Amino acid sequence: MTSDEPTRALFERVLEIVTRAEGDAAALATALDGLDHDTRALALIRALLTADVELRASFTSFEPTLRDRELARRAALALTESADRIEATLPGLRPVRLGEMALGRAGF
Repeated sequence: MTSDEPTRALFERVLEIVTRAEGDAAALATALDGLDHDTRALALIRALLTADVELRASFTSFEPTLRDRELARRAALALTESADRIEATLPGLRPVRLGEMALGRAGF
């Protein structure tokens, strides 16, 4: 993860969202949909994967942490698949932004 302020701020917001979702994919999707729709999809995916790494590095492996890490990974994978589909069907749309993604139907 880069150390610039917007990237760090997005990571911190995503980490908070992931932990507050308490393993509930629908709650996570709803909260992520509240992010700025101009956010790059890849920035969100990177923040989710970084949340997984940071949770693993910072906490012992107990149920809530494992649950949150798994949810972050599933969300990152689902968003990657969605962004990939969008880019394949609309090649002129780069980079994919959250506003182009149906987060509620991403299937975390």
